Amino acid sequence: MAESAPDPGLPSYSDVQAAQRARCELKQNFITLTNDQLDIQELFRSVAAQLESTPEIGERHPLCDEWNELRQRHRKVYRDSQQNAGLCAHFLKNFAEILVPLAQSAEISMGQKRQMIGKFLETIPVHLNAAKENADKFGELGKEVEVFPLKVASTLRVKAEPDGFFESVWTGIEELCMSIWNTLNRLLTKIVNTFKVMLSRLEKLRFSCFGISLDVHFHRYHSLEPESDMHEMTPRQVLGEIEDNAKAIVLKLTAFESAWHVVRLACSRLMSDLALARSFASCVPTIPQACDSNLRAAALVHGPLVECLNAYSMGKSPDFF
Repeated sequence: MAESAPDPGLPSYSDVQAAQRARCELKQNFITLTNDQLDIQELFRSVAAQLESTPEIGERHPLCDEWNELRQRHRKVYRDSQQNAGLCAHFLKNFAEILVPLAQSAEISMGQKRQMIGKFLETIPVHLNAAKENADKFGELGKEVEVFPLKVASTLRVKAEPDGFFESVWTGIEELCMSIWNTLNRLLTKIVNTFKVMLSRLEKLRFSCFGISLDVHFHRYHSLEPESDMHEMTPRQVLGEIEDNAKAIVLKLTAFESAWHVVRLACSRLMSDLALARSFASCVPTIPQACDSNLRAAALVHGPLVECLNAYSMGKSPDFF
């Protein structure tokens, strides 16, 4: 008994496998971007506050201006990339919901099919170039953030590796003395505050002597010190904190760069798939089954990307997983 031929309208097993691989890759690259964006904004704010509160720098220093420019650039790059994501998602959705069904319709001639595929092929480079530009901008921004702590180090006159042994020892002694002083200062402050609070809770003491009474009233004490153990940081500690925050920003910007690299590769693959489908529709004799198969495979692989890009354009995480 002869086996029935597979339904040409259904995707092949290899197509399904390719779609699953694409879904996993997209999950790795897009699922954390929403939280990464929030973290980047907070890290930018943290470094800005650190620069402004450092006596050697202050809010009017050129380094603060430069950092704020980087911060504004990041906002613009992210907003522009959101707009590009929305446009690319709309294009891919039209491909999957318009081109593929029409191309499989018996009412569409091979000539019309070639023309439709050609129109989509003409548009793909726009989105491919936009994806490349977004990846490059996130990458360039990351490089500038990465070198920023070196400028801070120069301003603070701090060397990561002292030139000589005695300079290293002296630097260590300075930091140790400063650490001890800060600890003692916080301890003494707490003792004084505790004593004042204790007296304030008594509210009133009465002294009596030879029939004469004297009342001493205590006003409730409120500490002017913040509850958190904030203290002045050494220049090396300031630099260390800024370096850590800058590294975290660079790491998260790399995630955006990687995500847009995936989009660029997806657009490049779609271009190849459509070019191959058009070639099957243009050869003599034409091979409509091969043309339709390539279109279906492309739609299956790029379908999840539409969800990712739509979510990204709205500042959300994709929920199709």
